[in-house]
Amino acid sequence: MTRIKKTLEQPTPVQTSNIQLPTGDLVPGEVAPGKKILPKLHRIAQIFGYDRVEPSPIEALDSFGQHEELLALSPDKYVRLDSPHGKRVGLRPQNFLGVLRAYTTHHVSERERMTKWYYIEPAFAQDKTALTHLYEFGLVNFGEASSVSDAHMIMTLRHLLQEFAIPGIVFEINSKGCESCGPYYEEVLSRFLQENKFDLCQDCQQLIRGDSKISEIVSHNLLSVLSCAREECQTVTVGAPQIIDYLDAACNKQLTALLETLDELEVNYQLNPRLFGSPRHSHTLFKIKIQPSIAGEAEIDLGTGGRVTRFVGKIAGQPIHTLHYSLPLQALYELIAQHGAEQKYDHTADVFLINLGDLAAKKSLRLFQELLRNDISVAEHFGENGIKNQFKLAEKRGCLLALLIGQKEALEGNVILRDVRSGIQEVFASDRILEEVRKRLQD
Repeated sequence: MTRIKKTLEQPTPVQTSNIQLPTGDLVPGEVAPGKKILPKLHRIAQIFGYDRVEPSPIEALDSFGQHEELLALSPDKYVRLDSPHGKRVGLRPQNFLGVLRAYTTHHVSERERMTKWYYIEPAFAQDKTALTHLYEFGLVNFGEASSVSDAHMIMTLRHLLQEFAIPGIVFEINSKGCESCGPYYEEVLSRFLQENKFDLCQDCQQLIRGDSKISEIVSHNLLSVLSCAREECQTVTVGAPQIIDYLDAACNKQLTALLETLDELEVNYQLNPRLFGSPRHSHTLFKIKIQPSIAGEAEIDLGTGGRVTRFVGKIAGQPIHTLHYSLPLQALYELIAQHGAEQKYDHTADVFLINLGDLAAKKSLRLFQELLRNDISVAEHFGENGIKNQFKLAEKRGCLLALLIGQKEALEGNVILRDVRSGIQEVFASDRILEEVRKRLQD
């Protein structure tokens, strides 16, 4: 820890002139992968009761350095910033830490018994030659201990993947136990592995070597042996004690209740007693897997989520029941591109305005204002973009009607109303168009 402390006390600010700046911005455009995907992420998260949180990208680094092992953060990866007040600050190295800091700093638990947040944010790191950042989509639930909240997050994620027509969704489920039964199981497992260590592969022997005390990292190493894919390790661990048999009454009840709720929701799941996630996880946890639809294809792992209550308690200094799951946006984009259906735009408006020429644009702006004042959802694309392209855009956005004003219509005081689905269009006087739009939308 001495070396870490020294690193934090003498930060070296990033010199951007000698490094490669990050790419991967989320920019608008028809070809941007998030154009059709991001609106659905926002919509689905909000349907399931999650509010968006946008934590500051700048964080104090001291608190991270105190828990380097738990955080799996290397101080030399921090993107440090010059501070006029001498404080050690930098760009956030992990999104969840920023969300947790926001939750505790703003004393949200004093106002809400349970808080459900989602985020779509980048996290930052650096090496000698480049700044890197990774956009993530994440769900967080603070304050709720019931297994219903675990099932709710799983249901949310299942619905999200189904929205993108992803086939073969399976959730693996397990429990790591609590502060009482978890460490006892790890002691039992440690004795078993020590007795059989010479039959394990060299890497797994190294993981369990020479530590009689079970620390957070050592215990995770022990659990990692159970998931080793090498044949010699699988042969040994087939007879290893299983966590299910060592859960205390409370943890057993929580896991059973979760499985019963998933049965009620008809969620496709498998109980996997060798699923332990990372050192952050405790109690119940889940992993999302996409089973191959074609023989010979590899299974896709979308990461592990679940309870991080014990980890949060150590970082925040107070007990907070917490559920968390996150997924890199790029991984989601690639999954949808390879296995999902072609994505359509979400319905964003009922009416789309099209104009041709300066006079028509002025008339269209006034009509736009009138539609908004009358609570009619409307979209537009003012500017030169071609009439065919604008009709296509109206269709993509799910609009039912398109209102077109050209130079001729502007001079004559008319508006062309077009049914986007049928292509049938009629001409109406400007003072009648609002009434006709209301009528068409009611039909």
